[in-house]
This record gives sequence, C-alpha cells and structure tokens, in this order.
Amino acid sequence: MVEAKAERERLVAPCGIDCGNCQLHMAAGKPELIESLVARGIPREKVPCAGCRNIEGKCPVIQGDCATYTCVLKHAVEFCFECGEYPCGKLLPAADRAAVLPHNLKLYNLGVIRRDGVERFIAASGEIERTYFRGKMAVGKGPRLPAS
Repeated sequence: MVEAKAERERLVAPCGIDCGNCQLHMAAGKPELIESLVARGIPREKVPCAGCRNIEGKCPVIQGDCATYTCVLKHAVEFCFECGEYPCGKLLPAADRAAVLPHNLKLYNLGVIRRDGVERFIAASGEIERTYFRGKMAVGKGPRLPAS
C-alpha cells in the first residue's frame, strides 16, 4: 500500500501537472485510446507514458528534455514552488491551446500542493481538471461545473 501511494505521488510532476490523470499515462491496456493518441501524433513507443519523474522529463509530447524538469533538478527541489525563482516564466499561463492542454493549471495545482500536500491534491486533481476543461466562468467566483 505504501509503495502504491509513493508511486502515485511520483506521478505528480514538479510543475504541478498530474501525470496520473493524463491520457498518455492512462492508455495502458486501452488499445482504442492508444490508437487515438498515435493518430494525434504521439509516437507509439512512447504510449503509455510512465509519468514525468519516471521518464526523467522526456515527455512524449515535446522534443528533447523538459526544460522545467531539468530546472527542478538543477535547483534540487521536488516541486517548482520550492525554488527561490518561483514563479518563473516556465510556468506562465498562455492562451495557446488552453482549451485542450492542462498547462494553465500548473500554478493553481502547485498552490494546492503547497497548501494541502500531494496526497490531498491527488484526491482533488480529477475535479480540478474537470472544472478547468468543462467549467463555465462565473466572473468574480471562478469556474463552476454546469448542473447535471
């Protein structure tokens, strides 16, 4: 049980992205999902992905090593918020592909991890991502999921 918990916690990337909720990671044993990812340009040999920490920042959706992962190693921290340069430009949100990529969640996720710890973040991660991608913005209140 402790080993499974530690492995799940390793699936939270230093930048705050939860690799455990990523389709690339969840594709294990799901041939249709694998084919869908390959059709979107992900190399077949990189699916399923073991998660950022387990593949040392060699993310299947980027060429080369992840600069954020390399930076975390250089600064000898586990999460970006532990760095003296936090927040830095690597975490700056961008509108580009915000509707399909979770990159804008990094700062929020890191804040939740810092406040609540990794274990509680993992428990909330799915709901955070659902709210980001499916929520409707209520100005002054933040995004809300539509009533079912």
